Amino acid sequence: MVQLVHGMTTRSLNTHDVAAPLSPHSQEVSCYIDYNISMPAQNLWRLEIVNRGSDTDVWKTILSEVRFVHVNTSAVLKLSGAHLPDWGYRQLEIVGEKLSRGYHGSTVWNVEEHRYGASQEQRERERELHSPAQVDVSRNLSFMARFSELQWRMLALRSDDSEHKYSSSPLEWVTLDTNIAYWLHPRTSAQIHLLGNIVIWVSGSLALAIYALLSLWYLLRRRRNVHDLPQDAWLRWVLAGALCAGGWAVNYLPFFLMEKTLFLYHYLPALTFQILLLPVVLQHISDHLCRSQLQRSIFSALVVAWYSSACHVSNTLRPLTYGDKSLSPHELKALRWKDSWDILIRKH
Repeated sequence: MVQLVHGMTTRSLNTHDVAAPLSPHSQEVSCYIDYNISMPAQNLWRLEIVNRGSDTDVWKTILSEVRFVHVNTSAVLKLSGAHLPDWGYRQLEIVGEKLSRGYHGSTVWNVEEHRYGASQEQRERERELHSPAQVDVSRNLSFMARFSELQWRMLALRSDDSEHKYSSSPLEWVTLDTNIAYWLHPRTSAQIHLLGNIVIWVSGSLALAIYALLSLWYLLRRRRNVHDLPQDAWLRWVLAGALCAGGWAVNYLPFFLMEKTLFLYHYLPALTFQILLLPVVLQHISDHLCRSQLQRSIFSALVVAWYSSACHVSNTLRPLTYGDKSLSPHELKALRWKDSWDILIRKH
């Protein structure tokens, strides 16, 4: 048996046979304040480890999937998926599901981080809960050990099988065939999306492809004892690839092995390494592939044109990035450059 305590207010989580505000078929879940007025405290929950591998009652951080069953009503703590109104700060609604049968992802929880404010003073408790989490330094793991542990947990963590509206596959990330709508103004068409600059996005992929092809070409010629690059330039080229191309691979390829719901933002770390590779490839082309001053001048002009186009695309998509401007339905349709982009258009 456990009690779930809200860290800021120290109130215990409670549910009772009252309809939830947005899900009337389920019970309301709230932090009840005064148990002496109308009802007794009903704040005990039975913890069930769903994916336990044996009969042991070991509750593991991140890996263990648990359910909370209310002792008094047998309702299961569940995420309904509905957003509360303004009085609930647009947070997701949590309910008590009385007719829960079998495994369902919305009734399964896991612990990613545990914090507990020991102080009884409100302000001091808030400071404790907002402070960085304590780290067990006694383990003294090496960098590679920590890195391996993190990668294994990412691969081993299983998520809900249900698809999300904005979920996507790793193949869609490379070509920016997907986006995520984060916010829509309640009255106007102003909206905020996670939507990358397609010029930068494609350029990063091209830079990676060019690097791979040039590296293969140089390696084949070096096997024939033809050294196109001086030794110091070759070492810099290889080091840049190990850092940027390797960083992209480590942050992208493991997602093909994960059985979890994936979103576009999972690609951002890998994209960062692609963008870092861009100036390396551009500098290499200018220094080693442009043989004459005329070729360098033409290449520099192309780089300026590329940079200008990236700035133009960024400015064009600004209303969807920052939500600082309300656009007409016609303007929103004009910004839907790909059919797979989900741009929100109000129907009046």
